[in-house]
Amino acid sequence: MKQQEKSSSTEQINNKYLFVQKEGVDHTYIKLVEEKYLNIVYKYGKVQFASEPKSDGTLPMKFEYEIIKNPNAIEFDEQEFINYIGDILVELLEKQLTDNKVVFKNE
Repeated sequence: MKQQEKSSSTEQINNKYLFVQKEGVDHTYIKLVEEKYLNIVYKYGKVQFASEPKSDGTLPMKFEYEIIKNPNAIEFDEQEFINYIGDILVELLEKQLTDNKVVFKNE
């Protein structure tokens, strides 16, 4: 995998992850760069939001992910890891909403 050019503003303002691409694959992966999850590479799959907010006003989100590279043998079903990459997903979605690049589909 090779790193994408540094032209992404997300890479410049965030020290948690980088975008990486594999030659011949039309998909961008995320490589974690913070110590605890260093060099783990993954991609997001389907992302869904609940139709109604919870009583505290939050809107629950479900997402799928696939681990591409796990050099540190981390357990990925741990809630701490899921919360970590969920926070990254929220950052990415917020950036795309700000840039008007999000497409919503009802299924």
